[in-house]
Amino acid sequence: MKKLALFDLDKTIYNTHSFFQLVDYEIEKGRLKKEVGETVQALLQKYKTGEMNYSKTANKLLEVLALNLNGQTFSDLFNDSYEFFLNNKNSFYPYFERTLPILKQSHDVFVVTTNANYVAEAIVKLFDLSGFISSEFEAINGTFSGKVSMSLADGKGLVAYLLQKYGKPGSLAIGDSENDIGMLELVENPICVSPNEELRKYALEKGWKIVSVESAEEELLNLLNF
Repeated sequence: MKKLALFDLDKTIYNTHSFFQLVDYEIEKGRLKKEVGETVQALLQKYKTGEMNYSKTANKLLEVLALNLNGQTFSDLFNDSYEFFLNNKNSFYPYFERTLPILKQSHDVFVVTTNANYVAEAIVKLFDLSGFISSEFEAINGTFSGKVSMSLADGKGLVAYLLQKYGKPGSLAIGDSENDIGMLELVENPICVSPNEELRKYALEKGWKIVSVESAEEELLNLLNF
């Protein structure tokens, strides 16, 4: 049986926060109103000024997006997301694409993201990954209801069931922010890629690997004995 590899999405394998780019993309597509983008940016500013913490901000962003996608179909949003990432594939960090074929020889690779399930599923298709864990927007008969049925904004400890299946030996996880701690602390090999201040402090206390985007490839290959 293969081992488990878990990757956060934004700022870990993708070079910015795709949530905001995808909101803009759906506005261009006409699936979201321009006002949704303004609401999203206002929430982002509250986070940047410290008025709202990560968890509260991310949950609110998910709620706003889900509400405004009410009546849209999962398939349309999945197709839009896949199209967007395919057209922006150069925004994924090179280390991820270069190490993925080697990593897949020994590990099943999952993306773990606070983004919605249609986004995560698009990433799985784009890179032929083993699966995903993500926030979920409720859909009834393939149509979004406007509700968030599950959020990963409060942490990624939900990956625990995968560890029960695969086991801890040889497992690895890669993240960049404090929201990834719940995932990182469950695996044998936690790696922090260009972590933010909160995760860097925690990682130093725990003795976790801290690498830059530029050195991540070398670290992964060493871990895989290549």
